[in-house]
Amino acid sequence: MSNLEEDILVSKSLSAGGKHHRAYVGPPDQYDFMGATQFRLLTALGLTEEHRLLDIGCGSLRAGRLLIQYLMPDRYVGVDPNGWLWRDAIKSEIGEDIIAIKRPLLIESGDFALSQIGSQTVDYAVAQSIYSHAGASMMAVSISAIARILKPSGQFLFTIITPENPNSERMMSGVDHEGWLYPGCLVYSESEVFNAIAKTGMICQRLAWYHPRQTWFRAIYDPKLQISQEMASQLGTGRPLFDERFQN
Repeated sequence: MSNLEEDILVSKSLSAGGKHHRAYVGPPDQYDFMGATQFRLLTALGLTEEHRLLDIGCGSLRAGRLLIQYLMPDRYVGVDPNGWLWRDAIKSEIGEDIIAIKRPLLIESGDFALSQIGSQTVDYAVAQSIYSHAGASMMAVSISAIARILKPSGQFLFTIITPENPNSERMMSGVDHEGWLYPGCLVYSESEVFNAIAKTGMICQRLAWYHPRQTWFRAIYDPKLQISQEMASQLGTGRPLFDERFQN
């Protein structure tokens, strides 16, 4: 057994939020799936290697390790306040060679206004399990920042804990919380999400794409890019088959 394989197996025994680059960002025994499902959703919605993508809360590059490989050089931008996460991931399992070849821009910052991005624009933005920890004012700052840099034809994909998601009854409402809450979680109603997006001039759609604990949403500027019922049927739910972790 290689040192890397042994380290990965050890990480799976840790609790979410543990001091390991795989555990800190969520359930470590789902690390593979949670990266892959983002990649699958993005590519299903049209992401190509030529697009520029912003990964908000990129953490240990759970999705980023797939996206960096897929995208052309200088197309991936990752932002996270905990740079040790991606540094550990690069050192232990991604490799410096890939970083040198693909030249991702990795920004260590907790600035939800994305001021370090400047005037650069992106085709896609993804925020997986970020607003599940962000109070309403913080979420509003983030959404406004993304609206500023998203191209007119762009797509913004993000997850929210809604009242119908597992264990949401134990969580505080996001509108009643100020700032960041981690590892605790916050819940928002669908109408609160739609209203927050509408304030930026974007259109919001709820997606049926599978997430074990949250709900996927999509924000766009161009009404022509709304997903019809036929398109939604073609997209499917993304629920994995033959995987005992996700059969309940």
